[in-house]
Amino acid sequence: MKIRFWGTRGSIATPGQDTVKYGGNTSCVEMSDDDTLLIFDSGTGIRPLGMDLQKRFRGTKIHGHLFITHFHLDHIQGFPFFMPVYVPGNSFTIYGCEGAGKKLENIFVGQMSPEYFPVTLREMPAELKFIQLTTRPVTVNKWTVFPTYVNHPGLALGYRVEDGRHKVAFITDNEPFRYLLRQQGNLLPVYDDIEKGSIQLEREDHNLCDFLRGVDVLIHDAQYTTDEYKTKLSWGHSFYEFAIEMAVQAQAKQLVFFHHDPMRPDRQIDEFLVKYQQNLQERKIPLIVHAAWEGMTLDLP
Repeated sequence: MKIRFWGTRGSIATPGQDTVKYGGNTSCVEMSDDDTLLIFDSGTGIRPLGMDLQKRFRGTKIHGHLFITHFHLDHIQGFPFFMPVYVPGNSFTIYGCEGAGKKLENIFVGQMSPEYFPVTLREMPAELKFIQLTTRPVTVNKWTVFPTYVNHPGLALGYRVEDGRHKVAFITDNEPFRYLLRQQGNLLPVYDDIEKGSIQLEREDHNLCDFLRGVDVLIHDAQYTTDEYKTKLSWGHSFYEFAIEMAVQAQAKQLVFFHHDPMRPDRQIDEFLVKYQQNLQERKIPLIVHAAWEGMTLDLP
């Protein structure tokens, strides 16, 4: 299994000098081998992925599977610019949950209506099939994709992928349940455990840890620092320490910080990565931590 990151940024695409290293494209991750092509999210990162696929397949037909976590704009806005869907003979199956009472296909139809885009979904020559998910697993060739609901405004899914030898989880937009549940009361006690250097998980967080148990790679939302999170309760994202705690509790082998804040410059991500790597070494926790950057590839032999 090969994992390649095509878009790592959260909320909005952020090209510029401060985001050259980790990238400014929004959410898109490829997982593939010689027989299987899975794509997770169609943020702006799917545009360069599409260009690469056309070079890689060199005129042969492309058959892929696109799994959408949810329908916030930064996770779907690149789809109209995904060039393989304009090639006759290519085929893509698109998976996702129901969004705000709208069927999966209708959401894609809506974002490509004439008010927003000059080409409609029906005019794309590739064969497109839409499958609305619950939490039942999906089999693609010899791979199995397990969906689960995560804590994000509106309906949102996370995924665990198994190929028979490896397990990889993609949890791109997820907020701790504990702090969200307590935000209506006195806010000061909400952060007492963070200030003491410990993170307490709510029952729903533990349930998600069970879903992630023993993954080789956990790709997890790490948009905020703890101070930033204090002013953004219920926005649907995590802070670095929570992502680490989820990985530790789930006994993941590797953790990848993902969905970088659009205000986060490269130098700050560098600083945070070194900080948390050193902290884990001091605690003697054998967790490998990365910060996702565009073009980053993880090979699971």
